[in-house]
Amino acid sequence: MSQAHYSDEEDLPKLESISNALKCEQTGHIMEAILLYEESIFKLNQLSNSDPKKQHLCGKYLKLYEARAKQLRDQVRGHLHASKMLEHIVIERDARGRSYQRLLGAYLNDSVKEAHLNEPHLSEQHQFKNLLNFFEVLVKNCRYLKYIRLTTRPDPALPKNQLHVLQQIRADLATGNIHMNFQLDETLHDRKIVLSSGVVIKIGRGLHYFEPTEHMYTLGLCDYDFRKCLATEVDVWKCRAFSKPHKEPTERPAYKQPPKDPENHAQGLANVYSSD
Repeated sequence: MSQAHYSDEEDLPKLESISNALKCEQTGHIMEAILLYEESIFKLNQLSNSDPKKQHLCGKYLKLYEARAKQLRDQVRGHLHASKMLEHIVIERDARGRSYQRLLGAYLNDSVKEAHLNEPHLSEQHQFKNLLNFFEVLVKNCRYLKYIRLTTRPDPALPKNQLHVLQQIRADLATGNIHMNFQLDETLHDRKIVLSSGVVIKIGRGLHYFEPTEHMYTLGLCDYDFRKCLATEVDVWKCRAFSKPHKEPTERPAYKQPPKDPENHAQGLANVYSSD
């Protein structure tokens, strides 16, 4: 598949999502490519319905991209169908030492190039803090991470605030050459994390399995290992990887060079954000 046939049609507006979908597919980011194709299909349907003159032209490309999206979905579905459970974890109420790093760190590594997170509840301040803490762990461990796709429910009370926070997080990740897209889905219920390495993690309570801290100045404010947990269960599944094996780039992105010395690791991450 190439972009040439698409750009030659002057009557059909260029869709950034199509360009990005092709790029993702060519670089092996299959899960993100599927969602971008689906986004493009939705936009082409809108265009076709709003302008009868372009129905025939849009219809041609709709069939093309619908077929490609289906092929990729079938590929992913086949991988998931053959998955095997790696681990079942029971977290007791009031348990400690279950930070995202301790719980999930073993599955977050250099083979992860994409991460898809379904988290229905992102509206309260503590929920956004949990999301940021998880992203910190994800970025720190996955040196070649390029795409994050977040799906959550829209906040009916403060939709503008939710959108503002998610846009801020997306902009900050972009400074480290990580592309984050987010979707708002009113019907979302399932909580899961899907990694391009083929690991699927399902946490009963999603990211929010921590008890609220009693006051601001308490252990656990920053280090989640000190926090008490709510009772929940975690299932970890493994299937074939969704992305191509990583090839060493000639030039690494800013996030991709953490120091080998663990004591200097935090300083190395801080340098990503420096203005020098």
